[in-house]
Amino acid sequence: MTREELEKLLAADKETEHLEFKEMSGQISILGKDESKKGNTQKKSLFGYCVAIGNEGGGKIIFGVKDKINQKTGKRDIVGTDALPNMQKAKERIYEVLGRRIDIENMQTEDGLVQIVTVPTHPIGEPFDFYGLYLMRNGEKLEKMDTGTLAKIINEGSPDFSSLENEKAAWDDLDSKAVEILKQKWIEKSKNSDLVDCDHREILEKLRLVTGKGITNACLLLVGKEDSLARLIPNSEIFLEWRLNGKKAEYDLRKILRKPYLIADEEVWNFVDSRNTRVPFKQGFFELDIWSYDKQTIREAVLNAFAHREYCNRTEPIYVRVSPNKVIVKSAGGFVSGVTVENIFDVEGKWRNYLLMDVLGKIGLVERAGFGLDRIYKTTIAQGKGAPNFDGTTNEYVILNIPTKVRDINFVYFLQKIEKEKQLGIDATKDFVELEKIREGEKNYDKKRLKLFMDNGIVEKIGQGKGTKYVLAKKFYDFIDNQSEYTRKKWLSKEQQKEVLMNFFRQHKKGRMTDFSKLFENKLNNNQIFTLLSELRSDDFVYFDGKQRSSKGFWRQKREAVNK
Repeated sequence: MTREELEKLLAADKETEHLEFKEMSGQISILGKDESKKGNTQKKSLFGYCVAIGNEGGGKIIFGVKDKINQKTGKRDIVGTDALPNMQKAKERIYEVLGRRIDIENMQTEDGLVQIVTVPTHPIGEPFDFYGLYLMRNGEKLEKMDTGTLAKIINEGSPDFSSLENEKAAWDDLDSKAVEILKQKWIEKSKNSDLVDCDHREILEKLRLVTGKGITNACLLLVGKEDSLARLIPNSEIFLEWRLNGKKAEYDLRKILRKPYLIADEEVWNFVDSRNTRVPFKQGFFELDIWSYDKQTIREAVLNAFAHREYCNRTEPIYVRVSPNKVIVKSAGGFVSGVTVENIFDVEGKWRNYLLMDVLGKIGLVERAGFGLDRIYKTTIAQGKGAPNFDGTTNEYVILNIPTKVRDINFVYFLQKIEKEKQLGIDATKDFVELEKIREGEKNYDKKRLKLFMDNGIVEKIGQGKGTKYVLAKKFYDFIDNQSEYTRKKWLSKEQQKEVLMNFFRQHKKGRMTDFSKLFENKLNNNQIFTLLSELRSDDFVYFDGKQRSSKGFWRQKREAVNK
């Protein structure tokens, strides 16, 4: 690892399941086992951390670094360490218990020694164990792995369900209409005119949906007859539910589909579209529409669930729950191992049903590099509805929540403007996601994108240190002709805040922290207010009358400051 690479890690927004920072001024136990006391083990050892990080896809442990970011420098401080004085011995002992080699690297810096441990991922289908205990990380803790995560790892070694031949399936179980749709979509996508003369069996064989051994599960899911699916893959259902009140547990209407997906796809959209409403949207001289339920977004979301869900040993259908404010798509099986909400836009080639995904890619329904999730996010944000989320997702289910109500039509105009002016980066989806976070006042920022936005005058910075926040720039509010909202968002500069306090003292002569909190409408915390008061005290404008930090004391204006 180079020093530049280390600096990037030190500035990482937060620890992840693949990255752990430890100060560790003394030595760390290698195996976490006290040989003098039989059965006594310590999870927070090198072995314990290697097991947990390896079970979550591998990563790095960095010793000699604080785990909290220094707000002044924007990165973690190096404090030095002597965690692993004998690196070769540590590597040998970990190999004995883990069965995999780890790498340990020393990096001497001006602030002390940093030791970087690189941990490999677990073997496919075989989780690492710590003396019989499967560990995972939960924040700062190392804990026993939950059954869902453990099952996910073990099932990694299972064969692809979609590519398995279904022994009970026969040619009569296939829907000729659905096969013809499949054929036409493949011709359209591939532009291969030779496919026109192929009969249905040839098409299915060329796509490997039918093999010399029989008909695959992927073939049944895509083109199987309704009755055959009920008999052969009974969980291949889609439950469509409508709720006038999205918070109600009971649905107002339910429709159950068990059809070949290439036919069910259109019926799903018709169910959702029958309840569609529109918001007028002007673009130049033309008036367009933003629909509550966007066709491409809904179809991408349901296709995602169909292609990526777990079929083996599950009884649940796919749920599509529609209400005026959002659409919820729920499917069985959590994220594939290695995929998280944080990296979901970046991970490629993580497929649970390989053959099914391969065919869907060939006929143009999905991109092999992903499921079109980026398009769902970009479209929803670009339509002023806010960002989708995966709230409620567990190791057993993936739940995608798609907002459908237009919340900020002006944001739609602004995004179109800056995209047209090419003020965004290469990956517009992530830019849109980050701008939506800023619009919503969230604080988990992408530093690279913030710099891009600020360089282009799209975003402005307010405050310093822990009080730093970012807002859409003044030109956004000028563009939508709402300058008062800009003033409210940006609120007061530090000097303006001090002036507000000075005016308070001129009128009331004294005050307590509770008075000042109300004065600033609880937008400043006590530390921020104290900083302002301290600066006014340094300017000989106020003094504290009472014992230090006493709740009974008052901040008072100095007599000689009356005319200031």
